[in-house]
Amino acid sequence: MGPDGKRFIIAIAGGSGSGKTTFSRRVVAQSRKIGIAGRIFSLDSYYRPLESLSLEQKKAYNFDHPDAIDFDLAVRQLKLLAAGEAVEQPVYDFKTYARTPRTLACAPTPLIVVEGLYALYPQELLGLYHYRIFVATGIATAVLRRLQRDIEERGRDVAGAKRQILTTVLPMYEQYVKPTQRSAHFSIDWDGEEVPEKATEGLVRMVRDFFR
Repeated sequence: MGPDGKRFIIAIAGGSGSGKTTFSRRVVAQSRKIGIAGRIFSLDSYYRPLESLSLEQKKAYNFDHPDAIDFDLAVRQLKLLAAGEAVEQPVYDFKTYARTPRTLACAPTPLIVVEGLYALYPQELLGLYHYRIFVATGIATAVLRRLQRDIEERGRDVAGAKRQILTTVLPMYEQYVKPTQRSAHFSIDWDGEEVPEKATEGLVRMVRDFFR
């Protein structure tokens, strides 16, 4: 925690393939360089377990709808971290479309970066943040990034990945994710390959000033 027990909580939201995870990692890494430890609190860990569904039903499930996220658990655990308590974060396996029996021990840090499609969606989370960012990316760039990630990291086939993008990813972005941009303090337009350094530097300065 900071010298007076404070914690700085940042939200980084955006569409699938926008680069929000990469940006979050850079912010945490740069903050560490100035002596402020941080961690990423990814909402991807909080997909509902769906134990009652078959594998085929899980494959057809709309994971891009906000109802797919267990916000109650996410809010409860983020509040505990903010209060200085450790939590056992769920571990989600995207290859099996299921929450695993394992958990990940997460200790509280001075900086907490909450990232995910719906980081700016529920009011319960909005009230916990000190600063909120939305990462906007052109559709072509986002789709290419999403395809690459789903095929290389999550074991999807090309046809399945394309189908999900067309049937759920893009429609849910327009209906639910994009409107949350209005809740951001600042928006980043990121279409290139390089991480937006000016935005990173500005955010890290804000973190540094908070703990002064």
